Amino acid sequence: MYLDTRGFVTVGVGNMMRTAAEAQALTFVRREDGNAATDEEIAADFDAIKNRPYGQSYTARSFKEFTKLDMPDAEIDALLDRRIAGFEAGLRDDFPGFDDYPDRARLGLIDMAFNLGNHGLVTKFPTFTAAARAHDWAVCAEQCRRRGISAARNEEVKKLFEEADDPI
Repeated sequence: MYLDTRGFVTVGVGNMMRTAAEAQALTFVRREDGNAATDEEIAADFDAIKNRPYGQSYTARSFKEFTKLDMPDAEIDALLDRRIAGFEAGLRDDFPGFDDYPDRARLGLIDMAFNLGNHGLVTKFPTFTAAARAHDWAVCAEQCRRRGISAARNEEVKKLFEEADDPI
């Protein structure tokens, strides 16, 4: 477990957990022996992390010394796959023809939904949303910058939209 740049307890690839109960619904193992963690151990790790300092200069690994549990790699991958599938399903609802969008545009939309949530994407970025529905990737590139995201990540997503119509 670690804190994201906004101070939320997170695990795996950006999976925010608001409460210890959300963490307890996931699979964790004791680092020392690889055995399944108890709900009490998960809550203790959650509490140990939630009050730590956070910010852009901290990496997820820098929180490891304050925890005793890990999420197995296979569980991280499975959780990420489920989350991406959920975002894609929402994007199909919000952007008719999503499956026919250029690969790079779909990747950019997935990144934005991953960060903002599907609802946040369409409500907080109405100009972007209208442009994506109109397949206007140049406007999407201009409108895709998010606050609280690294400049490098914002630039990568912008580039996806700028090059959306280029073959991969």
